[in-house]
Amino acid sequence: MDRRDLLKLGSAVAASAVFAPIQSAARISTSDISVRWLGGAMLELRIGDIRILTDPCLGDGKEAFEMGDPNEMFDLSKGPNIKMHERLTSFPGMVMPDYDVVLLSHTHEDHFDQKAQAWFRGKGPILCPAHDMDSLAKKGIAAQALDHGEERILQGGNTEVSIMSVPAVHSLNQGISDILGPGNGYWLKATIQGRAYNIYWAGDTFMVDPVWQAIQHLPTPDLFIPHIGNVGITGALGQLSMNGKQAVEFATRIRAGMVLPIHHSTYALYLEPVSRMIEAHEVSGNLSALHVLGEGAAIAL
Repeated sequence: MDRRDLLKLGSAVAASAVFAPIQSAARISTSDISVRWLGGAMLELRIGDIRILTDPCLGDGKEAFEMGDPNEMFDLSKGPNIKMHERLTSFPGMVMPDYDVVLLSHTHEDHFDQKAQAWFRGKGPILCPAHDMDSLAKKGIAAQALDHGEERILQGGNTEVSIMSVPAVHSLNQGISDILGPGNGYWLKATIQGRAYNIYWAGDTFMVDPVWQAIQHLPTPDLFIPHIGNVGITGALGQLSMNGKQAVEFATRIRAGMVLPIHHSTYALYLEPVSRMIEAHEVSGNLSALHVLGEGAAIAL
């Protein structure tokens, strides 16, 4: 079994579905940058004249996607129980007609579900961890690897966006992290009419040495987007995403200007409510502006 496939198993039925973008009445801000949360780890970013989509998941209802359950105990030598996972909220729909790039943090199905895989087959460009290239190619999905430390430059109109991959470490247990394989976080540096902005989308990671070594010399982020949910704490693999307190500590260490937690509330898979992060932020003395969005809502920079 491929290391990343420990939690993955696509359904041939689900993957055969065709899903078109839903037009929504939600409004995108007229400021230089807006970030809209669509649930899970899925974001629509409008950065000047550049449009970016992250970790697309389009499934709805009680059978939103199929994957192993990291919250269950199982024999690591045999793998997890593969089952359907429920989306607790309605998918709010995409408002952008197309995207300049799609960014994947990794390809577990709670980040790139079967319906999204079917919809993006033959489309692009998609940037992903090098670890996931083979599995995507087998599904007919064209992608380009962005190794840690590498960057791509997008230009459009009066906007330039540098996209740099940084490590995302899925577990505090090195052995489990090795099993799951390396993921990507992404550091976006945008320049719009000479003004610079920095956005750090962390991916499924913890603040561990490889992450700190990669980002410690980068500018203070104007916006930090951590993944929370405390996934896995009841399962065989242990904790696989940050809890709210850990995310607040992460934001404090990097002195983030604004914090937008995602990877919570959408799926039954997520164990800790976002209210725990709000509570941790209130008692921490952290000076970052914490923004907790409803799905389909956006913040502006």
